[in-house]
Amino acid sequence: MSGSGDPHNTHSVSYAHAGKAAATLLCILILCTCNVASTEETGMLDGVAYSLSTDTILDVPYYNQGNTNWCLYYCLTMMFNYNGQNMETWEMADYFDSGYYDTFSEQYNPSDTSLEEYAGHVCSLNIKKTIWGLTIRDFDNETFNDLIKSNINNGQPVLMAFQYMNSDGVKEGHAILAVGYDEQFIYLTDSSGAITKGVFGSDNGYIAVPVSWQDFNEKLVNNISPSNMAYTIEIISEAPKNSTEGSIYLTDRSDKGFSCLTFTNRYEENDTGLLRFDGTCENGYCVVDSTDLTSTRETEESDSMSVYFTVANPTSEESEYTVTCQLLNVETEELVDGFDYKTSFDLAAYNTISKGVNYSNQLHSVDSGSYWVVISLFDDDMEEIDSIEIGVCLS
Repeated sequence: MSGSGDPHNTHSVSYAHAGKAAATLLCILILCTCNVASTEETGMLDGVAYSLSTDTILDVPYYNQGNTNWCLYYCLTMMFNYNGQNMETWEMADYFDSGYYDTFSEQYNPSDTSLEEYAGHVCSLNIKKTIWGLTIRDFDNETFNDLIKSNINNGQPVLMAFQYMNSDGVKEGHAILAVGYDEQFIYLTDSSGAITKGVFGSDNGYIAVPVSWQDFNEKLVNNISPSNMAYTIEIISEAPKNSTEGSIYLTDRSDKGFSCLTFTNRYEENDTGLLRFDGTCENGYCVVDSTDLTSTRETEESDSMSVYFTVANPTSEESEYTVTCQLLNVETEELVDGFDYKTSFDLAAYNTISKGVNYSNQLHSVDSGSYWVVISLFDDDMEEIDSIEIGVCLS
């Protein structure tokens, strides 16, 4: 991966933002070192002998799971938001009460319909889950491949979850999306790279990664059996009419000492708070003490605040984006002065880029209360195409 950018830019602009519909705010305890990571950009490598066409690749929004075990939830979020939803992965984890390291326990249970019920009740989408490898028989990879092609022909990605042996001989499981295909390749989007990089050794980023049908079948599909089961999730609902132009997300690596939203006490060494995604917390996240991830800490006026975000371009063309980051008072619905950040950049097709901003002492002038940290993504016409809101309480 290569990197460039201005992660510490704090130019002021004034853009009004209408906050998302209600979600319960989280009053947070946090301890955090101001750790704004450098910008990084990942994607397709130069000189690869293939071409990506809008005829074969669906513009599915991309989100990275960080160090959580939520590959299923992240893949479902990509699928659902591609179909016009406006949901966050931590909301799904909250619904299923899944902790940071938890996976969906019933994913290989053929009688469990909770995912289908969730999609129908929460998202008004009709999905179908099929479990493969339940019986001992010769597996028909042609049927599996035809299911992928049929859905993509209908304008819908396919979620695929596989059990497989890694290079160390340890059994693992991971969910990915099939977002396109042609005669030679299937194009995979991976929320962590566990399969695209770990199984296929690809260095072509995370979005619409080309894998030959031969490799795909030899290393995954042909190994489906009662001891290495798989499942697929299809969206039966009609494909969306409008394609996705881009997505923005926050990455949680709090178990490694870094997160996308941090609070650092400017006067106390090692007093750092990290935003942590955890479905057992109210709303699916909380801010934790960096030295004890089971403890929370209040956000205080003596803290500096750092925000780190990633933008993904899931389209076949280079795109121009603008990102703003602001602080919104929940009670007054007014933006707080001194927190207006704006950055604009071009992003190549099927790439991601990460940037960050540090508000060194601005919290000192903010009254106690509840606030939204609002991060918004705009296209080249300054039309909002995605946004994130994280609730914090300042004491």
